[in-house]
Amino acid sequence: MKKTVLLSVMLMAAFAAKAQLKVAPKIMMGDEKSYVTTSVINMPGQKPVTITEETTYKVAEVLSEGCVLSVENTKVTSDATADNVAGQLIAATQELMMGVEIRLAADMEGVPQRILNFDEVKKKITTAADVLIDKMLKTAPQLAQMPKEALKAQITENATQENMLKSLTNGASPLALNGKTIMTGAQDEYVNDQSLKMKRMYFVNGNKVTTNSTMNMSKDEMKQLIIDTVTKMAPDQAEMIKQNIDQVMASGMVKIDMKETVVYDMQDDGWVKNITSETTNESMGQNITMKATVSLK
Repeated sequence: MKKTVLLSVMLMAAFAAKAQLKVAPKIMMGDEKSYVTTSVINMPGQKPVTITEETTYKVAEVLSEGCVLSVENTKVTSDATADNVAGQLIAATQELMMGVEIRLAADMEGVPQRILNFDEVKKKITTAADVLIDKMLKTAPQLAQMPKEALKAQITENATQENMLKSLTNGASPLALNGKTIMTGAQDEYVNDQSLKMKRMYFVNGNKVTTNSTMNMSKDEMKQLIIDTVTKMAPDQAEMIKQNIDQVMASGMVKIDMKETVVYDMQDDGWVKNITSETTNESMGQNITMKATVSLK
């Protein structure tokens, strides 16, 4: 009996050892990794929109306390048609970053800590937004119904250092797992680039990591989120929603929910080889799904 128990403990210990992975990419001066990301976005009443990006990650400097990573989108294409306003806006937010180098301060495990040239990046994004808006107004004149400054604000709203860092460390990013020691069944919490609090669970199988994320917000946090969302999207209705928030939540009319599954295939050098992800976003009665693949060239 004792031998059986001991054997079971040893097997469990062996399984636990295999079902964990330390992600720490090799950081060597001049190393460069290029990834192709293809995203397919499905929105209510619209044809699916496909956006393809090429992004280069380069070790620009190696310092005693860490490194500098250069991240640059070198190509962005989209099949969003002129009559698909939402698709045009989504594509425009991606095009803003094309040709803009982001210099990331990171530790020696490749964990991004801050953007060293954020002021320069912000200036380039603001300039690019003006050019993109003029281009969009020519191909999609219906956008002229929205004031130009409001259109610009919508395209550039996520161009803050905080949100840009989130986009580089959450979801389908090659840097997302850097610095983590991951075990099957482990959980953590994070705030995504849409300001939603999420809970994530990890599963490890060799060099493959799967994460399942769901929203993790209290009732009071959901109330505030709904009020903030309505204030942004329909400010004339914000006060009415605020006064009747309990009834509004009970009705389910403005339900907000998000789920995400991401699978990472890691290389022996600690860099990502492939990523597949699927995100479902329910907001104000609309369901939007996005499937993305990221592949090392």
